[in-house]
Amino acid sequence: MTETTEHPSPAALRRLSTLRDLGDDILHTLSAQTFVHHAPKGAELLQIGSEDDAILYLLDGTCELQAEDGAVTTIRHTDESAKSPLARLRPSHYHVVARSPVRFLRIDNGLLSESLGSVEPHSGLTIDNYEVEEEEDLGHLGAENRLTLRLYEDLNTEHLLLPSLPEVAVRIGEAVNNDDADARRIAKLIETDPAIAVKVIKAANSARFGGVAQLATVADAVARLGMQNIRTLVVTFALRELFRTDSKVLKKRMLGLWEHSRRIAALTHVLSTRVNGFNPHEAMLAGLIHDVGGLAVISYAREVPEVAEDPVALEASIRSLRSQLSGLILSKWKLPVELANAAKEAENWRREHPGKPDYADLVIAAQVHEGIFGDLDPQKVPAVARLGLMVDEQSQHLQALKDDEAEAEIAAAKQLLAG
Repeated sequence: MTETTEHPSPAALRRLSTLRDLGDDILHTLSAQTFVHHAPKGAELLQIGSEDDAILYLLDGTCELQAEDGAVTTIRHTDESAKSPLARLRPSHYHVVARSPVRFLRIDNGLLSESLGSVEPHSGLTIDNYEVEEEEDLGHLGAENRLTLRLYEDLNTEHLLLPSLPEVAVRIGEAVNNDDADARRIAKLIETDPAIAVKVIKAANSARFGGVAQLATVADAVARLGMQNIRTLVVTFALRELFRTDSKVLKKRMLGLWEHSRRIAALTHVLSTRVNGFNPHEAMLAGLIHDVGGLAVISYAREVPEVAEDPVALEASIRSLRSQLSGLILSKWKLPVELANAAKEAENWRREHPGKPDYADLVIAAQVHEGIFGDLDPQKVPAVARLGLMVDEQSQHLQALKDDEAEAEIAAAKQLLAG
């Protein structure tokens, strides 16, 4: 193993789960005190039983964690699990070996604890929340890691159970993509789900699309809204059914996920009417699905009671897994790439990209309005500037969403998603 003179950038440190809530000044200090290490394929990074008081983070390459009972876990730098420490507990219960040339960090535990202890994290999470509690079952992995392992095992064996859209949404999506689709056929499909049919008519009669005459039939609503808007709205309405669980332990968290998603969906919808270049219904859908990966995590948590019953472990699991799972789910649903990207980039507060603003920018800006933006100055979040929005210095909310008209529109959009 070789210690280089290279320091990890503050941005690289912030990508690590235990460090993401640190302030810029602290990250710069930690960066200056930390060096990148290199190791060739086959190198041993950590032995079972080691008391080495340093925390390892994988930056590039592939590592293999071999547990005392013979269980093996492979971690690649592209995996979400690579954002967490490798085999944190001491003495170590893992033999960590490089399975390719690797770049990694060795951060002294004292230095790390000092950095984390110098601020009060806004999220209430500290390094202890991410600690691997290496117990005596399933490879001595802690509760959060057992959930992660179960998910990755199912993913690797193509048995991963992902949420599926209700049949009516799938059938309408297929019909809209058919060149022979017409309003009458789409209307008949919508009418097979009375609850969605009522919501479609209500949307068609809303202030944005309503004319002088109020519509009473689904066919008229389809004609007024247009095929693409209908598809987006039906998917939006159908999503509500996915935010349900029969687990008493997880029901409250699922409801919280739905209410947060509904609020962000309403905000993105209203923001899209104040910025050129967006379809308001697609903006609403982008907001609604931005945390869809959390659905899969909560579903799997039912099989790991230690996670289901531990709010901290559940939140850590959602945080570390939702981005990758969101991409898989939305790919399965065959939603537009820009919407899938919005889900994957929803909390990338420093996100920069060329070209015009996109739906990810809308979702990020909506969360800034809600006070969810890490420790950044909201006025310096690139998405906010890219959209041409201003932040109120006192409230830290977006000025475009602070007037009475905006509040009324937000309330109407939330009501549209009620249920």
